[in-house]
Amino acid sequence: MEGVSPIDEKQITGTQQRIIDAALHLISQVGYKSTTTKLIAQEAEVNETTIFKNFKSKEALMNVAFKQHANQIKEEVDTFFQQDFKDSRDLLKRTGHFIQDTYTKHRYVVIGSIKEVGNEKAKTIFNYKQEYINAMLSEKLQEFPDAEHFCQKDYETISFIFNNAIVALLLQEIGQADGESVESKITLENIIDMTLRPFEEEND
Repeated sequence: MEGVSPIDEKQITGTQQRIIDAALHLISQVGYKSTTTKLIAQEAEVNETTIFKNFKSKEALMNVAFKQHANQIKEEVDTFFQQDFKDSRDLLKRTGHFIQDTYTKHRYVVIGSIKEVGNEKAKTIFNYKQEYINAMLSEKLQEFPDAEHFCQKDYETISFIFNNAIVALLLQEIGQADGESVESKITLENIIDMTLRPFEEEND
């Protein structure tokens, strides 16, 4: 298929990884369209021809870059949710910190994906992985009888809002780091507490 690189993301060389990291960093800063192979080469400190020798095209490079991180995220999510949790509070607290740490670790993919929503050429599968986290959290929440009146749709909605609130928090922190004026002082703990209220009110 045109534009798809034959590179196995599990057998990437040091040079290829530098190119991938440079490309993702640039996309998070200036967007897909403005991220040229010339800029990627400068960021990765390689010749532009090296990019085409390794990835054939910019599109193929992006395909490998996002696929690599998406697979890493899925593995991290699977491992995390295989753990045992005491109750909904324990699950949401630990999940909140896990999601924040995961999105921070993969921040260039997260930011790049959000910036390029609707851009078919830069279409990624990160949004699918976010949905995957939502589904895993929803399924895990249903294991605890904290709020028996909740249906599956309720759990799905809670998981969706929870996940997206943490993404918003990450973007807020990135904006602050970039020197933007951000008035909101919402923290991860605030998000966890607000998400837990329906469960705790039911148990009162």
